[in-house]
Amino acid sequence: MKFTKAVLLGAAAVAMGSAPMLAQTVTFSTAGSFGGAAGCVASGCTFGNYTLTYIGAASTAYASPSLVDLGSFSATCTATVPNGTNCGTASVPVGATFTLTVTQTTPGAGTQSFTGTLAGAFTFDPSQSSMKWTPSSSVLTIAGVVYTLVTDNSGNINIVAPNPGANPNATVVKANIVASPEPSTVALMATGIFGLVPLIRRRRK
Repeated sequence: MKFTKAVLLGAAAVAMGSAPMLAQTVTFSTAGSFGGAAGCVASGCTFGNYTLTYIGAASTAYASPSLVDLGSFSATCTATVPNGTNCGTASVPVGATFTLTVTQTTPGAGTQSFTGTLAGAFTFDPSQSSMKWTPSSSVLTIAGVVYTLVTDNSGNINIVAPNPGANPNATVVKANIVASPEPSTVALMATGIFGLVPLIRRRRK
């Protein structure tokens, strides 16, 4: 019985010692593209005195699991009167869309996108603005890595309007990433642990 306990404790120690091996590095970059309505081209949407663009994330490596930045919306007031700050109120064109593309290089290569609609309006007072992006799905998977967007309870990402005193204003898009362990690592751990089973059985006999 003592031998059996020792073996089991050893197996547990092997499993715990191997846990760091399960953590993987995830490397990716992102890019954004607008469309679907007048005033919206790939690089951005212009409506009223506002321009909305997206700044993608450069290729960055993160340890899984992590909360990561996927880039940011940048809202700019283009009015010149008065004092270049009062843009008034303007609604994004009906049918406007935004696509956020994630290009992953490690642990496996692949490209997937979050796609959704833009709706709402920007106002001179950012606290009164209602601009939002509503992706059709908040989850995508690339080569075993799951990206889950951080949204509000309604599945939206609210976009901050330009601040009259600090134009432009940015809205960072965040996601949680979780990578599945590599099959070879799981197999190695399983082989080590289950390889102890015959020893336990022989001891009991």
